[in-house]
Amino acid sequence: MKPRSGDKLKIDGIKLSGELVQINLLPGTDFSAARLFREMADRQINMPLVTLDAAADRLAGACCIAAEDLARVQPVLEAASGALQVIDRVGSLTVFPHRARFDLFECMLSGFARRGLPVHAIASSLAALTFTTDYGRLDEAAAAVLENAALPDNHAPFRPEFKVRQI
Repeated sequence: MKPRSGDKLKIDGIKLSGELVQINLLPGTDFSAARLFREMADRQINMPLVTLDAAADRLAGACCIAAEDLARVQPVLEAASGALQVIDRVGSLTVFPHRARFDLFECMLSGFARRGLPVHAIASSLAALTFTTDYGRLDEAAAAVLENAALPDNHAPFRPEFKVRQI
């Protein structure tokens, strides 16, 4: 899908994450989101992306952790066998600002589809629109966005230049 006027949609930035692991909390299981988050907090594991979906009285959804934290959370994953799905080697692409612009969302989905890019999760706020896809294809995902979106000349780098860890 191209913007109607033929002009590219204006965005202020794109951010690409480092390598992540996505953990999907499957619906209809006895393993709760609260327990998953408590286990992550007890291990001091940061979740740079969380998306939840309420179905009946249960929560389902997804969270992402840094790939290097996977070994520390492995006991939780093993204890919740069948309740969680793990997708390794994912990355997130965040476009901002989003401002509830459905044309931007549609352009991003269309660009991903044209390139055969998988979409593992989508998170949205008024400030940002985030997709997770295969980590090795993040640059391709950014190129798909830029087919229909224009960045300002002074935009920040796509990838983080340093990493901050909470201790």
